[in-house]
Amino acid sequence: MLVTKDKIRFIVDIVDHCNLNCKCCGHFSPLAQKSFLDKETFEKDICRLYELLNGNIHCLELMGGEALLHPQLEDFITITNQYVSGEKYLCTNGLLLPNLSDKIYKLCADTNTIISITMYPIDIDWDKINMKASLYGTKLYCIKSPGKVTKSWFKNLRDSSGSQNMEENFNKCFWKARCVVLEHGRLSSCVVPFKAKFFQKYFHSNIFDTSLNNSIDIYDAKSIDEIVDFLNKPIPCCKYCLPNQEQEIQWGVSKKDINEWI
Repeated sequence: MLVTKDKIRFIVDIVDHCNLNCKCCGHFSPLAQKSFLDKETFEKDICRLYELLNGNIHCLELMGGEALLHPQLEDFITITNQYVSGEKYLCTNGLLLPNLSDKIYKLCADTNTIISITMYPIDIDWDKINMKASLYGTKLYCIKSPGKVTKSWFKNLRDSSGSQNMEENFNKCFWKARCVVLEHGRLSSCVVPFKAKFFQKYFHSNIFDTSLNNSIDIYDAKSIDEIVDFLNKPIPCCKYCLPNQEQEIQWGVSKKDINEWI
């Protein structure tokens, strides 16, 4: 599967930290300090994508961390709606949904923003969530995670030496066209080059390649075709991956042990 310019699924982490902090988190959120994306940077970047795609942004997901923690969540939903004509998702672990303001539920309904809930083996007041969604006509989409029923989870195995073949790994990668990540004016085919900085800082480690070679500047790029061409090629961080070799583990909250990620 390759990226095509008319079907790009962009994800943007508007919050780096989380209120659930699953072990082995692919976004390294348990290791992140409290951090919120500013709406000015977000709008500038989305506006640039809008220009590059001639107004046809296929899909954008507001993620985290836990996106619902953002104090300006309403603004991010509104800005997204101004520029994205395609699918719009607000992604969450669901913990904050029962007490999420009615205003946000209504705004999601009015902007056709789907609340996408990853299902974890945690207690949530689904009656309250469904009542609010039904009241305002808010669309909910539930993603059944491995931990939903069995409390099983998975760990992405890594090669800490970074000695894997980039091209072979890229060709095997399940996520390469499903996860186009936008961060501060740059796009990457993988979340790791942007988020492994939390791992590196917390563990004082140089494992993972977080250099700019893993992403492309959307302002320097002359066209969307140039960006797509970049996204369909291996990146240096691929050397640290062991694709499609997930290890089944028991779901739980992170203890911030380095072995959760390598």
